[in-house]
Amino acid sequence: MELRSIEEACLFLKEHGQESKLMSGGTDLLPSMKERIFEPKYLANLSSIPNMDRIEFDEGLGLRIGALVRLHSLEKDPLIRERYPMIAQAAEVVGSVQLRQMGTVGGNLSLDTRCYYYNQSDFWRKCRPTCIKMGGEICNAVGGGKRCFAVFSGDLAPVLTALGTKIKLSSVKGERTLSLSDYYTGDGAKPLAIKPEEVVTGVEVPALPKEAFGCYLKYRIRKSIDFPLAAVGALIALEGRERVCREVRVVIGAVGTRPEEVKVIGELLRGKKVSEALMDEASEMAFKAARPIANAASTPTYRKKMIKILVGRALRQAMQTCA
Repeated sequence: MELRSIEEACLFLKEHGQESKLMSGGTDLLPSMKERIFEPKYLANLSSIPNMDRIEFDEGLGLRIGALVRLHSLEKDPLIRERYPMIAQAAEVVGSVQLRQMGTVGGNLSLDTRCYYYNQSDFWRKCRPTCIKMGGEICNAVGGGKRCFAVFSGDLAPVLTALGTKIKLSSVKGERTLSLSDYYTGDGAKPLAIKPEEVVTGVEVPALPKEAFGCYLKYRIRKSIDFPLAAVGALIALEGRERVCREVRVVIGAVGTRPEEVKVIGELLRGKKVSEALMDEASEMAFKAARPIANAASTPTYRKKMIKILVGRALRQAMQTCA
């Protein structure tokens, strides 16, 4: 079914509820349907809705990105590359060129959480007890745990969270706006704070502070296709001749059920001139904050170490760029 407006999409969800799914690029949804993770009775395409694929910028208000903006467009857009290069940096490492041509901003931000014991064929999953994420009562990844530890592995979320982004949701009841950090629940089984009848329409990114630098770094096994196994989105803003930190946000991803800001790093660096010793201390804080488990293609120990390394690299890149 082809939808022509946001209102039509909201009515479609209201009518069909949990039996329905919306898609645009389909790069994550369709493989999951093939594995029978999702089996919607009704499926509708958002791609024909006008004005949801626009990128707009205002000096005072900041950046607005429609939910249907393709990742390839986000990667190549001159305005984003000039003013928000860290967003383009994150977009250009999502999957492969073909996937970026199809995948959208709304889809990448709304990815389902992943787990080695969940993202398998229907036949494979039947060999084990039904996990919490599939409606069971135990987590197979931790040997019978009572909470789902599936990992959120989107690339855009860490850097957009570090930038203080807000996400816009629409339904037949109207529109609401959430902080992107609040969009992720921390519950691996139900990772998104979106209601069944709501549609993601876009995101709003605040104007960057003066003399601010951001970056996105990820660890993955291959240089294309793979989801991140550890990721860091960072923003640092300096001020004055002494280059003192005015604002620091470090968000780690792909090591937990949601992107997580390591707030103690901001508290450590804010108001100080960053030294090598402070960067090492901040990296150690990120190492302690990361708590991956054995449900992805790399060991928890190595992913935890990579978070420490990536945070150190991100902070050093920031200081070199702002010098």
